[in-house]
Amino acid sequence: MKTRIVIAALAATFITPIAFAQMYGGGYSQPQSQPPQSSTGGQQKSTTTTTSKTTYPEGVKGYLDQQLATSKDKKFHVSLNGKDLALSPVKFHEEKKLSGNKSSAAVDMKSADGKIYEIDFVLSGTQVTGASVGKVNGQKP
Repeated sequence: MKTRIVIAALAATFITPIAFAQMYGGGYSQPQSQPPQSSTGGQQKSTTTTTSKTTYPEGVKGYLDQQLATSKDKKFHVSLNGKDLALSPVKFHEEKKLSGNKSSAAVDMKSADGKIYEIDFVLSGTQVTGASVGKVNGQKP
C-alpha cells in the first residue's frame, strides 16, 4: 500500500510541472500596448495604456485546446517515469462530480507508438487544477 502511494506521489511530481508549466503566466495575457509619444513645440499629448484581461480556458476541452495550440508539435506533453510523452486526444469521458466545487474528467490519449493513455484531470469549478496518468492500455501504470 505504501509503495502505491509513493509511486503515485512520484508520478504526480513528474506530471504536474510539465502539464501545467504554461497554465499560469504562460501566454494567457496579451502584451500591453502604448501608442508612441511625440513632442510637438512644447505641447504634451496625453497617452493611454490599454491592458487586456487575463483569461483562462474553461473545462478540460478548453484547457487541452490551449495546450495543443501552444505546443510546437501540437501534442499534449506529460511525463511518465521520467519519459516525456507526446499525446493526442482521442476520446473525452463524461465529467464526474466530486465533493464541493470539484469534478474530474478522463481523456483517452494516443501516443506515437500506438499506446492509449487515460489522463485523469481534476477541475475546480471550470478550471483544470491537476492531472495524472490513470491507465496505460487499460491497465494501471
